[in-house]
Amino acid sequence: MFSVETIITIVAAVITLLLLIFVVDWRYFRDWVVVFLFKSVIDFAWGSPVVNLKLLDYPIRLLPHYYNTSILFELWVFPTACILYNQVTRKRGLWPIIYYAAIFSAVITAIEYPIELYTELIEYLDWSWFTSFYTIMITFLCSRAFIAFFRWGCNYFGCK
Repeated sequence: MFSVETIITIVAAVITLLLLIFVVDWRYFRDWVVVFLFKSVIDFAWGSPVVNLKLLDYPIRLLPHYYNTSILFELWVFPTACILYNQVTRKRGLWPIIYYAAIFSAVITAIEYPIELYTELIEYLDWSWFTSFYTIMITFLCSRAFIAFFRWGCNYFGCK
């Protein structure tokens, strides 16, 4: 019999894969690969110190002997959510970019908080749902700024 944590992990991985296949507009493949890799690096670089500082803990995680963070979330689910966020805000102005960052962050936080309360996938030590909300929002906005810079650089230097 599978544990609740295993079921959540499998469902999250499968839903993320389905979103990548059926929702992402792959005409912008280059942009989305850049966003995915940028977000993965930022999340992984930020996630490890957060765990090492004992702000968060992931009691049940993939490859626990090698990583102290949730690699499923930081290297798969969150970067994919970031692609979707950047896809939605691709042709929008500043206020919609901020508004959608808040919406995406609220949805992720609304999913994360009950998982923190009722499972062993994440444990808040010196952390709160609000800290998750604003740090997630900041990283969405950073990824949006980065892809805007990347597109500008490609246009400026004539990358095709």
